[in-house]
Amino acid sequence: MPQLPLPTAAGVLSAASILTNKVVRTPILESTLLNAKLGGGRLLIKAESLQTTGSFKYRGALHRLIKLREEDPSAANRGVVAFSSGNFGQALAAAATTLDIRCAIVSPHDAPSVKLNRIAAYGADLRISTALEGTNREAVASALAMQLSKEEGFTLLHPFDDVHVIHGQGTIGVEFLEQAQELLNNKEGSSKECTLDSIVVPTGGGGMVAGINLAVDAHQGEGSSRKTKVMTVEPTGYDDHSRSYGASQRLSLAEIYTAESDDSDSPSPSCLPLEKESYPIPSPRSKSKACDALMAAAPGQITWSINGPRLSGAVAVKDDESVANAMKVAFDYYRLVLEPSGALGLAAVLEGLEDSVCGTGGNGPLLP
Repeated sequence: MPQLPLPTAAGVLSAASILTNKVVRTPILESTLLNAKLGGGRLLIKAESLQTTGSFKYRGALHRLIKLREEDPSAANRGVVAFSSGNFGQALAAAATTLDIRCAIVSPHDAPSVKLNRIAAYGADLRISTALEGTNREAVASALAMQLSKEEGFTLLHPFDDVHVIHGQGTIGVEFLEQAQELLNNKEGSSKECTLDSIVVPTGGGGMVAGINLAVDAHQGEGSSRKTKVMTVEPTGYDDHSRSYGASQRLSLAEIYTAESDDSDSPSPSCLPLEKESYPIPSPRSKSKACDALMAAAPGQITWSINGPRLSGAVAVKDDESVANAMKVAFDYYRLVLEPSGALGLAAVLEGLEDSVCGTGGNGPLLP
């Protein structure tokens, strides 16, 4: 198997330079009322819901297309195709329209209609994959995107397991660390430098958290010199990062839930190699129905190579009711309107899953 190129901290800083004035520098928000309710710590939220197309995905999509045109103009001229449950599809469609690149998006059959309508409105050729019993919805969409690439000549792009996408997503971390340091030090009124204790990141395939991990490396150095912990949070039933973190190895939902199944007829994990995401993937018996943007079949190969050695923790929110409560809290205290996946980081903090929320610096759930 060929060695995959890996993203770097330098690549994230380069992407931040490239995307300057091309993406929204979203604000960080703080509520003294919610801080007091949580015990007096400082909770900072990076409001990526205010980004172009409504999520952080625009950063990675735009950077990916800029680099594609720069490195392989003929591939850009053929147009691009990707699979997406909605947010990356909107982002890639908008970025492609901006750069005058043909774009097709394959979305799962049950993706929210509001996201599908916006993908089309941003100018993409929208294709819908069909349901396949017992198979992860994103695996089906991914297979169709690959088929379109071969049959119609599109350049196939991956929504998270891609070096240039990860570099683009990492610009959130560059901004967040800069903004948080300025805010914390301005308000502390002390000569002692304050930094974020931890960053809690809603996670699907791991592209955003990989980019943020590299941004922390760029800002603080690698290994023991890192002062800010980075943690993933996932919806119940789609906790592949949490399980992978606990096992110290990359695990797919297929491996996790086949191993836990009482059905002796279920395929064994050895029949379901991670590299073949089109294989049947048993559905978790208890799973989130609300967090449609965070239902990846497994951590990405590239993303896990970055995240595995850098994560300080990985948790799963217990149920969709917790997410709904976080959405309400986000509106009540920050006047932010969030989709369920975007509220997951806040849900983890409200559940007490992140134990350093009352630390001396601050904590920041990233909201897609």
